[in-house]
Amino acid sequence: MKPILADYVIARLRRPLPAEYVVRGSTPVLSFGNALDATVATLGLNPSRREFLDRNGRLLSGTARRLETLRSLGVPNLVSVSQSTLRRVINGCNNYFTVNPYRWFDQPESTLQSVGASYYDGSACHLDLVQWATDPTWGKIPNRTIRNRLLKEDAAFLREQLTTGSFRLLLINGRGVVRPFQRMMGISLRPAGSVKSRSVESRMSLGRLPFGTKVIGWSVNVQSSYGVSNALRAALACRVRGLNHDDTIA
Repeated sequence: MKPILADYVIARLRRPLPAEYVVRGSTPVLSFGNALDATVATLGLNPSRREFLDRNGRLLSGTARRLETLRSLGVPNLVSVSQSTLRRVINGCNNYFTVNPYRWFDQPESTLQSVGASYYDGSACHLDLVQWATDPTWGKIPNRTIRNRLLKEDAAFLREQLTTGSFRLLLINGRGVVRPFQRMMGISLRPAGSVKSRSVESRMSLGRLPFGTKVIGWSVNVQSSYGVSNALRAALACRVRGLNHDDTIA
């Protein structure tokens, strides 16, 4: 018997595609990997357009496709499709790392492995503040009002994901995610030192969600190639491992 789809999941999938700045023909990326099975999650801003588009801006298809698209589903939108169609979208998200994952996800692996988790064995997944892939990329959306609206519209879904999941640890990549996450959840993370390599310093943050999940964040986006060395990533992984074993945080 197939598990019943939660109402909040159905509602999120059926929400119409926004009119502006979202990749046409894409579907909401509820998670990368199975959020109900994972015990560790990384958190970013929103999915890359490269999850759906090739270098020329065309929808990925065939063996290159990473996730379900409206074209692959054969529907104009998800507003009134069957639950079996919604399940295809969910299964695409759950099975993401077994199909054709974007190599962007290789960068956090050393940090995940430092806390005994991995995207590739299902013990970790990736979540986003916003489940829509945008075009242009998030930082190049010229209208701040639109960015704030997308964050506000998806906040309730992320809170539900975190509440209903079994996450022992949430890792937040970059101050551009840490700050809106704190506002969204109504919490304040405390400073937890920093790591540095050459001229690049990443400040660490530590806290705990009301339902027990430990939260570790850092200020530098480690997926960025600009100024982020392997030495910094290694130092970050070491610091995250230490903070993960810190039981003094209430």
